Amino acid sequence: MNYNKLSRDEELLAGIQTPAYVYDETVLLADAGMAGAALSEAKAHLLFAMKSFSSAHGLARLVDHVDGFHASSLFEAKLAREILGQNGQIHVTTPALIPDEFDELCQITDMLSFNSLTQWDRYKSQISGKVRCSLRINPGLSFIKDERYDPCRRHSKLGVPIADVHNVMIHDPDRLEGITGLLVHSNSDSDDFRELLTTVNHLDRLLGPLLSKLKWIDLGGGYLFYDPGKLEPLRETVSILRSKYGLEVYMEPGASISRRAGNLVATVLDIFSSDGKSVVILDASVNHIPEVFEFQDEPDVRGDIKIAGHRYILAGATCLAGDVFGEYDFAEPLQPGSKVVFENIGAYSTVKAHMFNGVNLPSIYCRRADGTYDLKKRFTYQEFKTHLGRE
Repeated sequence: MNYNKLSRDEELLAGIQTPAYVYDETVLLADAGMAGAALSEAKAHLLFAMKSFSSAHGLARLVDHVDGFHASSLFEAKLAREILGQNGQIHVTTPALIPDEFDELCQITDMLSFNSLTQWDRYKSQISGKVRCSLRINPGLSFIKDERYDPCRRHSKLGVPIADVHNVMIHDPDRLEGITGLLVHSNSDSDDFRELLTTVNHLDRLLGPLLSKLKWIDLGGGYLFYDPGKLEPLRETVSILRSKYGLEVYMEPGASISRRAGNLVATVLDIFSSDGKSVVILDASVNHIPEVFEFQDEPDVRGDIKIAGHRYILAGATCLAGDVFGEYDFAEPLQPGSKVVFENIGAYSTVKAHMFNGVNLPSIYCRRADGTYDLKKRFTYQEFKTHLGRE
């Protein structure tokens, strides 16, 4: 099923002021349901990773479909608590705990994973409230070719190397007093749960005595739940942790839930020839889908026919030379006023976008299940100048 296919493309474009993010509520909830069903069958809990998508109205729609949120900062945790109220769990981990924020973080967080042993040593005497504490573990198993995405890269800043945890477990177990769980986040955009099983078997071999003393484990995110035929290793993984160690198991997908729900709608402002190719200037920018520029991704474009047609270089609205989305072919020629829709950009877009050159952020719309569109947020000059220090 193609969740991004609308019954009428005109419906998406009509009445929308561009540039605009449009997240499809039906897709968001369907993909949350897909992940939730897979984890429920495996007897694990679903947390949504806010770092992929933090629009408050979208998070509010997810509340009834997840067991809580995973946050990476005090601000994310505060937003999560405002949306959840006292229902649902909040798990926080960050490599940069801020001393002045720590007490407040403890009061609103249910689970707090410390990124290093030194971080744990520094803060364990200051823990308050009902927060349950864990260590983030770096298992040292890399499944990702691009080290920019790899939490287990050499000299990684993310998590305690598993050999160090093993050493403390054997030689200084009192140092871990107060730790009730583990967090292991070691993958990105993988639908191969055999890699998760390999990771847990690795933990089982090296940290079995520690696991037997714990209450819970968070297996992180980075996995895609789209293919039901690939979920058996997930079930086996959770079964090992539950049956052998009696652990409560969590996972925290982000992109698997948010990516397919998001579109960026732009309007063609100008078309001209440059060295024999047609360049289209849009009112949007790669700064609205930052991973396009960061990782040289080419986003999907609705109507791209993938074969020779009316070919254009789609370029953004800023003076940055590299503000270019890519080269695409269309069955019909574009003209000023035409709409261009970038698909599958729901993850890491709104949360990373910025106002370089003073180009405004896209407005945010929700496409409801009944096909109507609700404007949720329109950004203003006031927000631009306040961000730059002028009231």
